[in-house]
Amino acid sequence: MQSEIHNLDSVEKLYKKQGFKINFGLSGIEKLLKYADNPQEYINFIHITGTNGKGSVSRFIYEILRAHGLNTGLYTSPHLLKFNERIIVDDKQISDADLERLKNYFLDGGFNNSFFELTTAICFKYFKEKNVDIAVIEAGLGGMLDATNIITKPLLSIITNISIDHSEILGNSYKKIALDKAGIIKRDSIFITGERKAAIREILINEAIHKKAKYFSTNLIKITHQKNIYNYYGIDVSFENILLPSFASYHKYNLAVALLSIEVLFKYYKNKIYNKNLSEECVKKGISNFKNAGRFEILNINNAAVILDGAHNPDGIKNLISSLKNIYKKSNYIFVFGVMKDKDYKTMLRRLSNSANANCTADIIFSNVDNERSMDSKLLKEYSDNLKYFNSSYAAANIKEAMDKAFQLYNAADGGSRRVIAVCGSLYLLGDFKKNQPDI
Repeated sequence: MQSEIHNLDSVEKLYKKQGFKINFGLSGIEKLLKYADNPQEYINFIHITGTNGKGSVSRFIYEILRAHGLNTGLYTSPHLLKFNERIIVDDKQISDADLERLKNYFLDGGFNNSFFELTTAICFKYFKEKNVDIAVIEAGLGGMLDATNIITKPLLSIITNISIDHSEILGNSYKKIALDKAGIIKRDSIFITGERKAAIREILINEAIHKKAKYFSTNLIKITHQKNIYNYYGIDVSFENILLPSFASYHKYNLAVALLSIEVLFKYYKNKIYNKNLSEECVKKGISNFKNAGRFEILNINNAAVILDGAHNPDGIKNLISSLKNIYKKSNYIFVFGVMKDKDYKTMLRRLSNSANANCTADIIFSNVDNERSMDSKLLKEYSDNLKYFNSSYAAANIKEAMDKAFQLYNAADGGSRRVIAVCGSLYLLGDFKKNQPDI
């Protein structure tokens, strides 16, 4: 393993090679962090998991804390262009030099850990070196056995929502997945959830009760919006006319979780945040600074509207379609779609095809992804064609070929019809897109 990641370029190679290889259990990350004198014991954590939205919720919270003047760390995955995107302190990505130094520090210890265990250890040691006030941590996969669950005393444990994903690892039922993710809830802690299904929310809350944790749910608060202007009516505070720099309708739920979490944090942990008061001005400033590349990211390329969305499971696709219908009414859709083999691509494609109706059509270009887990584009086209899902379909060898075809379809369409190109199915596909479009 040491020879595989001798330099930064090979970190990327290892990242692609690892695929879905993970170590179940916390013994591996425990050994790494003990070697580093357990930096996690000196950090205030907010720990976030969930099937969808955890990356956006993490970034909302991170930006709001930064706006309040707190030195805040952020750990998310995956990255789109460069590994350094995963580890951020005060809006600065970890430098190549620091990443190389910390990578070698752990490898010199002779450990044979998984990719995610290694990167989590690097992150925690780096955050301690940077003396972060609070670290916002997005879990990698699940909860109970995820490397980030080495966190024992989080300020907040947050579960955004539960749906079926990674079923070969987490289980194929809502209950199994909920119980796994509930592993991040710690005894005598504070738990927050945005789960909207009452039966699943009850499972999560029962876990919190069992662990004697305080619990809060977004069904206790109200959030409204007109386009991208939001109002939050919380437990004790309210904020109105919040400008969100995104038109994705699914952010209503992400913002609700983030604002409830912030409200609770400032109420129960003033001693951890230098007795700062919750400021409406800082909340609005933080949300206005929100950016999460690849989550309903709207681009204008060659006068064509191009949407990048990392929807990679059926619920993610459902949310994407809802946002498209809300913003691009009566438009014809051109989907560029690439997906990993382990995903429920059949349901995802069915939901994409349902975007078409009497007022609009849906065409699709399937693309291979530069990842060993990529589903073959020709197999996707064959499956889709057998069910007559789309107006037309094409298989492309890579994202460049797929986008060339998408623009060809866009330009060949009837000039009187509205069109939009949506690139979706995998964050890895979006990474390929950005590498192919360096100037955007």
